[in-house]
Amino acid sequence: MMSYLVARMQKMKAGNLVGMGNHNQRLTDNHLNKEIDTERSYLNYDLVNRTDNYKTDIQQFINDNKLSNRAVRKDAVLINEWIITSNNQFFKDKDDKEIKDFFDTAKSYFADKFCDENIRYAQGHLDETTPHMHLGIVPFNAENKLSAKTVFNRQALQAVQDELPKYLNEHGFELERGEKGSERKSLTVLEYKKAKDELKEMTTTLKQQIKTKSK
Repeated sequence: MMSYLVARMQKMKAGNLVGMGNHNQRLTDNHLNKEIDTERSYLNYDLVNRTDNYKTDIQQFINDNKLSNRAVRKDAVLINEWIITSNNQFFKDKDDKEIKDFFDTAKSYFADKFCDENIRYAQGHLDETTPHMHLGIVPFNAENKLSAKTVFNRQALQAVQDELPKYLNEHGFELERGEKGSERKSLTVLEYKKAKDELKEMTTTLKQQIKTKSK
């Protein structure tokens, strides 16, 4: 049975960037996702590393490259983060190089479609049960206007779900597209729960950090 590609997107605003950076870069040992094995975090790697401090560096990139002189709205989406993965069946017979090639190929698709420079980070995580990649894109349109609503509108999201599996197959990775209009991704219940926890953690780690600093 062929595995399904999992490609899920999360909208991240300024208030999410610190927590997201702490999670992706493993800057804290307090993870809500208990599947993270910190003793294996040294296996994680960057495929794109254009930011050390998520909040500062991403905001600086936007300010340096946006067409308008207007200040960015406080509630603007600054990063569209994609999580790319599949089920354990897909990864079980692949060595570390093959897994990295898979993530790098997926990254190349997004670079071609949404401009390589707009990808500010891409990180492979191997310290959890299922390998996955976090990939963050600043949603600049063709006129370098920050516009997540147009760059990642319904049609664009549909295109990614249609095109990315085909692109990966063309490069030797056998994956199917998830069913249209369905959340079924050929994942086990546990794997699906982990994927949801992964997204939830990025938006809650910042709150934990603030509480720790206030003590």
